[in-house]
Amino acid sequence: MNIQVSAKTFTSSAALLADHAAVRRRLFGRAPVNPVGTEPVDAEPLITVRRRLPAVNLHFHDAHVRAYRRWQMIAANGPCTAHILKRCAEARVSYEAVIGPCRKHRVAQFRHLLMWEIKTMVKPTISYPELGRLFGGRDHTTALHGVRAHAERIMSKER
Repeated sequence: MNIQVSAKTFTSSAALLADHAAVRRRLFGRAPVNPVGTEPVDAEPLITVRRRLPAVNLHFHDAHVRAYRRWQMIAANGPCTAHILKRCAEARVSYEAVIGPCRKHRVAQFRHLLMWEIKTMVKPTISYPELGRLFGGRDHTTALHGVRAHAERIMSKER
């Protein structure tokens, strides 16, 4: 396939602007907005029609991806992830908030509760690095702090 390209030559900047406006009209159906103080290149009226694009619900389109990732996590971690999902549904806290970077007091305390439940009841043999990864890739010291903080809360309530 042979493609021949030739450069256009212009004698003035007005000719360059006129060519640009013609190409733009051909491609986009309207001329660009002229800078302040310049006259329009063509005398024909410009009709500008602006359409509002429909709103796109990205969460709707990504539902299958989130479902697949959730299935992968359940398959990889088994009862731990299933427990987190069940408790999130019971407490009406979103799973994404629990495993995400949210630092709100309510979410953080609920996350600590879940870490403590998993470490003490669901899977006592789980390591702290594994527990941190289960909650969105957190560090093992964060998981250790969460378990200890909730245990301390329980002890202070019993006194």
